[in-house]
This record gives sequence, C-alpha cells and structure tokens, in this order.
Amino acid sequence: MVIERLLQYKGIPSGRRPSVTDAGLYSASMGLSGFERLLEMLDRLSENIAVTSELSETPDGLSFDAGDKHAWLVAEEITDLLVDNYKRQAPARINVMNVACPAELQVVKSLIQKHGLGADVKYAGDVVVITLTEADQPVQSELLRICHERIPVDRDLWFALFHKSNEALAPDTKASRMHTGTVILTEDGKVVGANDDEFLDMDLSILEKDILEEPGMEEGKH
Repeated sequence: MVIERLLQYKGIPSGRRPSVTDAGLYSASMGLSGFERLLEMLDRLSENIAVTSELSETPDGLSFDAGDKHAWLVAEEITDLLVDNYKRQAPARINVMNVACPAELQVVKSLIQKHGLGADVKYAGDVVVITLTEADQPVQSELLRICHERIPVDRDLWFALFHKSNEALAPDTKASRMHTGTVILTEDGKVVGANDDEFLDMDLSILEKDILEEPGMEEGKH
C-alpha cells in the first residue's frame, strides 16, 4: 500500500502502478534498492516513462531497447516476453539495452516465479542478458517468503515513507470524512449506501474531531 500510494503521489499513471508496485516490493525484499533508496527510485521513474520500448528478434532470442526507462517500468514486460517465448518453444532469452538502473532488473527473478519458472540475470557491458530457467523442483516463492518473514526495515524510515505516502490521499476535511469509501455520511449521522451491519454502530465522532491521526501514529504506536 505504501509503495502504491507513493507512486500515486509521484504522479505515475494508474495503469503502471500495479506492476511497478510489485517490482518495488521485490527490489526491497531482494536487497536491491531496499526501502532506503525507494524515494530515489521513484523520482527516477517519471523520466522517459512515455518512451516506447523497441523489440526485435534475434537468432538466440529477443533484443529489447528500453528507451532509458527505469528497470521497474519494463520488468513485467520483459517477464511476459520471456514466458511467451517459452510457451511458443522459442529461445527464452532477452538482451536488454538502454535501461536505467539496470541492477534492478534482478526483480525479474521474483516476478517470473508466478509462472513456476526462474530467470538468470547477467550483465555484459551495457547489456543485461536475461534467460528463463526451469527448476527441477518447484521454485521457492519470494512473495510467500515475504508473507512469512516480512521485509526488515528501519522503523523511522518506514514511518517516514508511510506519512509521505499519505500525501497521495485527499486532504482531511469534513467533506472528505463524509464521503468515505463506498458510503456517504450525512451531517445528521445518516449513512447512505450502507448494506452491511458493520455501519450500524459507526463512530460519528469523526465529524467533530479536529484531526483524525492520533499522536501515537507519529511514533509508530498503532
């Protein structure tokens, strides 16, 4: 959620956010940029985002010119191309050129696991060579590992990112509190659009509070 909100705050188009969120999450879990460099990576994302990648076939696979876009923007695209070639029994190898932050293409290793496959990522000068691999045994899921073990991050850094991500939200006003999620809360306490018992005992004090954020949240105590 924090990464996706930060992408929204940085103005990354909504259609790009799901795949870039996944790439950013895996980057942190794999020890690449980590959360320490997350904002730096996000600032770089908007550069050349509208440039179209160029793809061509070679005897040993594919050649992919990323147009100097950030690796997170093309990682899912590269993953899909590798899997497509694999399913068509074509050479499942791609040479990636002209990509910003090329080390971040290591995230393809995790992205491709949902297909039950692996990837080998090597660097040859300015070219990143990514080859699909098949495992003799089921590939260990990085996403499952994250669910079980989580991603270590400095507490102060995490809450700094959390509060920065909140800037993607609508400003806290009385009107914004009245239009919350799928329901509307009128000034007299009536909930419009509620079809669930959970709204019967809704706390209406949100209409009277000066701020909604409790002091403890600033200290990471929620």
